[in-house]
Amino acid sequence: MSESFLGTRVSRRSIVKGMGGVAAASALGAPLALRTRGAAAQDKVELTIWGNHPEWKDPMEEILTAFMEANPDISIQLTEIPGPDYNAKLQTAITGGQPSDILGDLEGNILVRVAAGGELPFIDLTGKVDISGLTETARTQVEVDGKVYGCPLAAYTVGLAIQNPIFEKHGLTPPSTWDELLSVCQALKDAGETPIVLGAKDWVHPYFMYIGLASSVLGPDGFAALRRGERQLTEPEVVAAAQLLLDLQPYYNAGFEATDYVTAKAIFANGRGAMMVAGTADFTGFRQVNPEADLSFIAWPGPEAGKSATTTGLELLYTVSRFSSPEKQEAATKFVAWLATKEAQQLVSDKIALPVHKEVTESDDPIRAQTVAASQGGDVAVWYDLPEVSDSVTAVQNNQGGLWTGRLTAEQFAQEMQAAVKPNPDA
Repeated sequence: MSESFLGTRVSRRSIVKGMGGVAAASALGAPLALRTRGAAAQDKVELTIWGNHPEWKDPMEEILTAFMEANPDISIQLTEIPGPDYNAKLQTAITGGQPSDILGDLEGNILVRVAAGGELPFIDLTGKVDISGLTETARTQVEVDGKVYGCPLAAYTVGLAIQNPIFEKHGLTPPSTWDELLSVCQALKDAGETPIVLGAKDWVHPYFMYIGLASSVLGPDGFAALRRGERQLTEPEVVAAAQLLLDLQPYYNAGFEATDYVTAKAIFANGRGAMMVAGTADFTGFRQVNPEADLSFIAWPGPEAGKSATTTGLELLYTVSRFSSPEKQEAATKFVAWLATKEAQQLVSDKIALPVHKEVTESDDPIRAQTVAASQGGDVAVWYDLPEVSDSVTAVQNNQGGLWTGRLTAEQFAQEMQAAVKPNPDA
């Protein structure tokens, strides 16, 4: 694992500009002050928060507006930091003692930082943030040795996005097994369609595809055993997941190796492909590209019937910077505490993604309802970037090219992935 506080993965998630009722944001990366109407600026405690999630601009505006209307003495300033620059800037800011007041922490890294010892960049929120209403998964990611350090914004589920019109046009049913997936891909290709849209220039798509396929083999118990060192990614049935990535190569979009994640999403949203690996936030992005897109969501097909799986984890663990003034820490704590409430999580469910509060499960959005059903209806793999396996992101990024070009066999690819796993006997 990287010595950096932020670990090795490049975040694909972000928060961006804006709040309802204020002027439009300026260029990419420019901060936007978020203030409620009616209170004088000098009476407010002004907080900063960073992120890099452009798809969530509008819903985040509504969520933060709700908080600030209930707390007119607090103003929040969001700054968009694009793409991979987020990790580097946050690390540099932490090292220099000048990060944002509310840290948009990366998933699982609270555990890494606490376990690593030393002085933490965030403060202990025990007794100030009530996490009793959160799901067990959410609680275990923000509570260490009885101490509470933050609250996740939301949960995130990855599966397979389907272009409904393409499937309906050709009389096809979304696949539930690997054999069905290959059969559907061949039928789509024969019909002149692009079966799977893949942006392999970035780590995101190849990793999500690999971990989705592997999760359908391992399941949640198998992933726990993997982290304990009791299972291996080099087992024949798991190697088959890497082989399927390779077997699907004839069905990817032309030029997939040079296509980035953002471009791939636009290709799919505009109906120029039938399927694409996707997570909760991606559907917001699809709709921004094409508001008329008719899509659905299914769990990743499994090696056999009943083995479909999603990968599910947490979005943006919000913590409070230890570098901020006591006044700002108090205000930032108030925001994090509010985020853990049923009220806030209902907004998250309605506007963004899957809630982390146990009493909030429904959404009027059919896609989010499908992701909830997929994540609750079968085997759910633990999220890919838990500390013990976070180096696997880098492993995929470094080795996927070898898989596509034939330099690496599926077995060799699996060996590289296994080498990235850091066993944890307590997992």
